Amino acid sequence: MTTILSVQNLIFGYPTEEIFSDISFTVYEKDRVAIIGNNGTGKTTLIKLMFGKEVPTKGVIALAKGIEIGYLSQEVISSINNTLYEEASLVFEDIIKLGEELTILEEKIAKDPTNKELIDTYGKKQQYFSSHNGYDYRYLIEMMLSKFGFKKEDFSRPISSFSGGEKTKMSFVKLLLAKPELLILDEPTNHLDLSTIEWLETYLKSYEGTLIFVSHDRYFINALASRIVEIENHKVNIYRGNYDYYINEKRTRYESQLKAYNVQQKEIAKMKRFIEFYMPKPRFVSRAKDRVNKLAHMKIIDKPQGEEQAINIKFQGNVILGKKIIGFENVSIGYSTSNVLISDINALLLGKDRLAIMGDNGTGKTTLLKCIIDELKPLSGNIIKYRPSNIGYIDQHHIDIQGDETLVQHMMKEFPNMGEKLIFNHLGKFNFSDDDFFKTLNMLSGGEKMRLLLSKIILKDYDLLLLDEPTNHLDLITKQALVRALDSYEGSIIFVSHDRFFVDEIANKVLYFHNHKSYFHEGNYQEFKEKEASLFDLEETKEEVVTKEKIEKPKKAPSTSKLEEKIKKCEEKIASYKKSQFEEEVYTNPNKMKEIDDILAKLQEELNALEEEYLLRE
Repeated sequence: MTTILSVQNLIFGYPTEEIFSDISFTVYEKDRVAIIGNNGTGKTTLIKLMFGKEVPTKGVIALAKGIEIGYLSQEVISSINNTLYEEASLVFEDIIKLGEELTILEEKIAKDPTNKELIDTYGKKQQYFSSHNGYDYRYLIEMMLSKFGFKKEDFSRPISSFSGGEKTKMSFVKLLLAKPELLILDEPTNHLDLSTIEWLETYLKSYEGTLIFVSHDRYFINALASRIVEIENHKVNIYRGNYDYYINEKRTRYESQLKAYNVQQKEIAKMKRFIEFYMPKPRFVSRAKDRVNKLAHMKIIDKPQGEEQAINIKFQGNVILGKKIIGFENVSIGYSTSNVLISDINALLLGKDRLAIMGDNGTGKTTLLKCIIDELKPLSGNIIKYRPSNIGYIDQHHIDIQGDETLVQHMMKEFPNMGEKLIFNHLGKFNFSDDDFFKTLNMLSGGEKMRLLLSKIILKDYDLLLLDEPTNHLDLITKQALVRALDSYEGSIIFVSHDRFFVDEIANKVLYFHNHKSYFHEGNYQEFKEKEASLFDLEETKEEVVTKEKIEKPKKAPSTSKLEEKIKKCEEKIASYKKSQFEEEVYTNPNKMKEIDDILAKLQEELNALEEEYLLRE
């Protein structure tokens, strides 16, 4: 196996904080490596070390010589003054220039059709042009931009006019178009629609290069990872498999290490008792010293870290099992009659139901939550609240909490009757330590802010929780703790999420928004997806598009008129296949795209040969 990246005996940290302690691992060609770990363990730092943006204290990070690396960041964008399409076109800058050279060569050949040197040069350049997407780069650009949510009217907008999230999407488009040999992604599913995430999974499965990615999306990791590098306690643990394999193997390793730890602890205790009892006795001093020497050279087994790491969440709420809570009758939502987001929403929420609202960005998920709390009114229809409910609400904007007050000051201000000691204990349940208590709100990370919001909401007694993307910024362990807490919550929940694992663990009902319509399903997301397969599955590609074209060389030298006919037919085939590339069922399937690219390359070779023969006959 070809080594792409080697990390050997790496040590790194800051004056007041150790990050990595003697870590080693290797990434091989075509690996799909997921880097996982709790927030703050150093996942992004490890990526920065790979790029040389941080320098190891000791150890070596070695990349294969001459390898092309792509890293998802806004630094991928060359100039914010470029339009969206201009920026994407920079990926094919050399190919576009080569196309211009071919046009000049064609003009020269037209004037000097018997010049064999010109024809040979044209043939070689044209073959390279064809094999490097020279004929289809425009459709590839448009396809990628559209899959990441950009519309045709966005193509001519300067990049400076887009939001930070949209700029990140643009960077992603450029990376995927460039197809670097090593692709490194840090939280690639952030800012992406659910449909884009699922398309991206399919695309990356057939990616020809090597992939290293950081993610808290369990489904995404499961779909892609062939190996997992877990960062824990300043070390790395390597697992050869996807996330499901990692969970099972981690449990097995934990039980094995715990057993070995307990055996060694008993042995250590026995030796210490022996030393303590026999050291004062002259006849047994040498034997006692032998035990001391054994203890000094014993390789100590660390006590494995288990579930005690997870945060301790428990929501308060009242059970109204099976009773009607909220009903939606022919509800349409939006901001005006000319801007209807979703029409004819019909659904019913009962006591202890968990309703997941899903769909792409901008379809109206958060808008519906705002209608439930009467912040907005439906355009039509009725939202019926069958009984008064005490509603707890966390929306996406709450995560932007800012200020110069410390974490403890903020909690004291909101819960003055708790007292400082109780607040310390309460925050500790959410993995806030002594060092965190006096951080200002401005210093908190996204994950810390979400943990703070959760720590506040559980201190109040709510019958109904409205949660808008509650797993954003949370690491995998905290997500699992939140799943357990919501599972034991006695009230009802309506939540917006694109985290498919989280939805399947929590939801017993799904309200899915697509193309201005709503689909209500009793069951989880995977069941809904199977039931409404037409919303997700691509139609079968037409047989004539995916069948390899057999291109036969003519047995006899054809006449000029027959040559013209063959050239015409070949050009028509090329045009037909190029047109098929714009069909969604083709451009969303990398394997079908590659198959058609191969057909086009062969057809282009045939056309070149026919044109060359035609020119020689003239």
